Amino acid sequence: MKGVSISRIFLYAAILTSLVLFSCNEESKSSDNEKNTKKQIQTVEVVYQEVPDYIEATGLVQPDKDGTVKITSKLPGIVQSINVQVGDYVKKGQVLASVKAPDTTDLYSQKVALSVQLSQAERIYKLKKELYEVGAIPKAELMDAETNYNVLKAQLKGIEEKMKLLGGTLGLSVITSPINGIVYQINSHVGDSVDQTTEILSLVNPNKIMVVALVQDKDVFKLKEGDDVDFSIDLFQDKKFQGVVKYISDVVDPDTKKIKVFIEPKEKEALKINMFFNIRIYTGKRTHGVIPQKALIYKDGKFYVYVEEN
Repeated sequence: MKGVSISRIFLYAAILTSLVLFSCNEESKSSDNEKNTKKQIQTVEVVYQEVPDYIEATGLVQPDKDGTVKITSKLPGIVQSINVQVGDYVKKGQVLASVKAPDTTDLYSQKVALSVQLSQAERIYKLKKELYEVGAIPKAELMDAETNYNVLKAQLKGIEEKMKLLGGTLGLSVITSPINGIVYQINSHVGDSVDQTTEILSLVNPNKIMVVALVQDKDVFKLKEGDDVDFSIDLFQDKKFQGVVKYISDVVDPDTKKIKVFIEPKEKEALKINMFFNIRIYTGKRTHGVIPQKALIYKDGKFYVYVEEN
């Protein structure tokens, strides 16, 4: 009996020792986890500072209202050739197009007839002048001869000017560029009938361009002329262009509910017509609470942050 009791005592002691050791081990692990957790969690104070307010929009590079030159024919006729394409850079004096005038033969005939009439009128005028000087005719007769001579002279000059515009007797009016610029639009084709009011094509002065932003009508009241702007293109996000708001349209597009805001870029050389930009228009500054970006937690499409409570 005594042997059995001693064996049981040793068994109970062994079990108790194991439980104590296990408990101590778990407490040690729990303590280590708490220490590690405390090391991982950091708190920072919210810093309040001025942050710029801005409105985001999209826009295109467009010609300034004074930067577009409309090209027309000086006389009516048929488009014979178009010598450029949209986007071409052209120099002042470069041939853009040519127009064939249908009434060239008539003009030439008129010139010949008027030349004959003018020669005859000139002889009569000189004769009348000599007769008047000797008192053979009244002054009114001399004045009639002079008037007839001057009228025919003016008519012949007008015909010659028209023929000059048409390329002499060939009837081909060559249209040249009045500026160094870029071909913006071509509105006519070979074979089209045109006159002095027909816009055959248009050019853009590359030094007179604007960035036109489309801004929601609800945001326009925040804007004013002179606001700073920066804009970038998707392909070159690191490259930022700067500009200022030049003027704001008073017209709202009824379909998009947007208003055009015209921005004058500070750097124009790298900009191309119809380039698409992402735009920020800065409207002022406000004081905001600022925290490190790594403190933000993104979940289900929203950002969250943990706040320590006292």
